[in-house]
Amino acid sequence: MEQMQIDRILEIGVQLTAERNYDELLAKIVDCAMELTNSDGGTLYLYEDEKLKFCITKNKSLGVNRKGSGVEQYPPVAMNEKNVCACAAIQRRLLNIEDAYSCEEFDFSGPREYDKLTGYHTKSILVFPLVSHEGKLVGVVQLINALDEAGRVVPYEKEYEKILVSLGSQAAVAVSNMRFVQEIEQLMVSITQVFTDAIDTRIPYNYYHSRNVYLYVRLLVDYINKRHEEGKCSHYYSPAKRDELLMAALMHDIGKLVIPNEVIDKTTRLGGKLPLVLERFDHLTALCHIDYLEGRLDKSKWRTIKNQLVDAKIRVEEINRKPGLTDEDVAYIEELAARKYTDASGHKISYLTLDEGECLTVKNGNLTKAEREIICSHVEYTEKYLRKMNFKTRYPHIIEWAGMHHEYLDGSGYPRGLKGEEISFEARILVIVDVFEALTSSDRPYKKSMEEEKAFAVLTDMAKKGKIDQEVLELFKEAVAEKGDDLRLFSQAANRDEE
Repeated sequence: MEQMQIDRILEIGVQLTAERNYDELLAKIVDCAMELTNSDGGTLYLYEDEKLKFCITKNKSLGVNRKGSGVEQYPPVAMNEKNVCACAAIQRRLLNIEDAYSCEEFDFSGPREYDKLTGYHTKSILVFPLVSHEGKLVGVVQLINALDEAGRVVPYEKEYEKILVSLGSQAAVAVSNMRFVQEIEQLMVSITQVFTDAIDTRIPYNYYHSRNVYLYVRLLVDYINKRHEEGKCSHYYSPAKRDELLMAALMHDIGKLVIPNEVIDKTTRLGGKLPLVLERFDHLTALCHIDYLEGRLDKSKWRTIKNQLVDAKIRVEEINRKPGLTDEDVAYIEELAARKYTDASGHKISYLTLDEGECLTVKNGNLTKAEREIICSHVEYTEKYLRKMNFKTRYPHIIEWAGMHHEYLDGSGYPRGLKGEEISFEARILVIVDVFEALTSSDRPYKKSMEEEKAFAVLTDMAKKGKIDQEVLELFKEAVAEKGDDLRLFSQAANRDEE
């Protein structure tokens, strides 16, 4: 064996172990085997479900380069030793056939039929198994028609056999290792699924939110890469970086697992406290009536208090649901909270507790300052959980990106109040997509969904005020517009329709 060949074999081994793309690895195995043996054709089968499944076939003379995902995929090879590939797999040995047409040991009716259809002539065949270091069968490579320097079909030389056995072992290890990596990555995805399912159990709309943020981010990243290929965008996402950002999108809200439902699902200012307030008003009305009947209150006083309590029930229910409060509304609640009723025993009963008064005087939204702080803490819990999952090697930025999805460029975001360049481009993507999905979501219990056009108007205003990234927003608008109705999002309504 010439030194050049030895060097090439070593180089191929390095290439196989260095390849990170699964499809490229499989193609490289066939290419390397064909190159080493100067073969006209080669086919790779992977061993799955106790069958040899077609994966890749190449033929120089016919200009063929097909992969198993195509429409012309060949049927799997049954594990029957009359088939040369199956025999090599079952017996874990290399088979070298000088002439397929004169060989009676194996059934070559398939290649002969193919030859009739294409005008090709299959002659020399060499088949070798891919067996891992654990002795597990990974697949089989079949080479067709070795060529000499003049381009004539010749038998495969014996010196190739040891080389290909070595190549088969290296290729099997490379494929096994890559599959193992894929299994680990799938485990990560499964863990993520467990978290999102747990959120779904507690907060159904948030589950769809995380999934939809993932879909929007995927749409945007793929659009950015497309624009990059067209020379119209400087940003680009490698497959690894793309996966990392998508994982961050899916995991960005896992901290909401620890947020109490009474806070995160609060649809009105009082939330679940309203029945208790109304019951207290009824109780005070009854006490007032008893005091009147027993002579502790005169008729005028009784009617005044009774009418005040009737009015209080109406006003509290109205204020509890209003999107925004006027100064008059706030003043009324403050005055109502200051009232107390003294019962027959001398006990003073407040119309509203301090907590109820605070809830009912929230001018915009439904959450008090303390409740907002609880909601905001979900980002810190997200970071805490992601640190425990040890993504450092595979996803070194996932904690950073997920932990910034509520940070605004002007420093008004949370939890750290970061500004400008302190917020990464990836985090800026998450910020915009997170806001957009929340605005347009139809599953939020505390608000109506917003049309895309209005949601983009809100985001445009935020960009003008320096809160979010204008470039990212424009790219996102373009991506959504280009995709149109083809983007299928998750929603409770959609899932009910499917059921």
